[in-house]
Amino acid sequence: MTRVYLSRRELEYNARQGGLMLGLYGLGRGDRLLSTLGLDWGLGSLLVERLMRYTPVFSMVVGRVDPLEAYTRLAEYRFNVIVSDPFWLARLTEIARERGRPGPMKLLIGGGEGVTPRTRAELETFWGALVCMTYASTEAATILGFECTHRTGYHVNEFDFCVELADADSDGYGEIVLTTVSRRVMPLIRYRTGDVARWVLEPCACGLPFRRLSPLRGRLDEQVSCAWGNLHSDFFEPLLATVPGLANDWQVALYERDLSTVVQFRLELAGDAARRERAVQAVLGALQRTRPDAWLAYCQRLIDLDVVFFEPGTLRTGRKLLRLVDERLNGPPAWVARATRGVVPR
Repeated sequence: MTRVYLSRRELEYNARQGGLMLGLYGLGRGDRLLSTLGLDWGLGSLLVERLMRYTPVFSMVVGRVDPLEAYTRLAEYRFNVIVSDPFWLARLTEIARERGRPGPMKLLIGGGEGVTPRTRAELETFWGALVCMTYASTEAATILGFECTHRTGYHVNEFDFCVELADADSDGYGEIVLTTVSRRVMPLIRYRTGDVARWVLEPCACGLPFRRLSPLRGRLDEQVSCAWGNLHSDFFEPLLATVPGLANDWQVALYERDLSTVVQFRLELAGDAARRERAVQAVLGALQRTRPDAWLAYCQRLIDLDVVFFEPGTLRTGRKLLRLVDERLNGPPAWVARATRGVVPR
């Protein structure tokens, strides 16, 4: 668990710095902004709420409400800018596809996780608005970088951070390392984020002089960010401990189906369909009991769940089996399609 301390002055300063980003997006009087970033232990909603105090934009910072509830209010409040996580925006778009677009949209600002090119294209096509992503972290305690409207990399906030790439490979990809410039309460010196990216060397058409980072290539560890937060393999071990007859090897993968992120459990289990069904129910029951926030996100269809079964001893093809993999960019490999699927009820 990451713990960061800030003074009130630093918190207000970090919030005000976001005004540069909103100015570049052309937001001002007459725009109406809705933020559905989580009101939890992160700083996202807190920074947005304070930032909006320094702008003439009408705004509401409501936390991670059910996208269906937000949809019913979009037309009434005439929101034309939404700040949220990509998985939330994807679910809202699915609802709007079924029920009709509630009104014109000017901009979608994403944070919390990356977005695949396919999902970005579908969101922009449906809403007729740009999707601009931000790169932030708890340790940075603010936005470290943001996309301009050309969306060719994250412009780094070099007013407040010195950013390096450590141990870069032959393609230029290295670990993002940051040093804070203006923090006094808890400064960081060469803090290793675990995120992997490279520098975009070509100048940006927007004219900003800040250097740009590429979209994140991944992480050095097996952490994956999604609607269930920052996931590690130990998130899933308690869920699978309740499955009777489960072999030692298992894997969890994230991929995209239409606009939804799917968490796919790949389990080694011998037996018939009834035994597989009991395994599915055990996973769902453990999720509901031990991870109420994740269960709520599943019920709100912010994330989907899939279970596939393999014969014992078939998942591991090398010395090491990755417990958690991110396949959102390229989709599941072909060998997964040949597996037996369990029925996950809604």
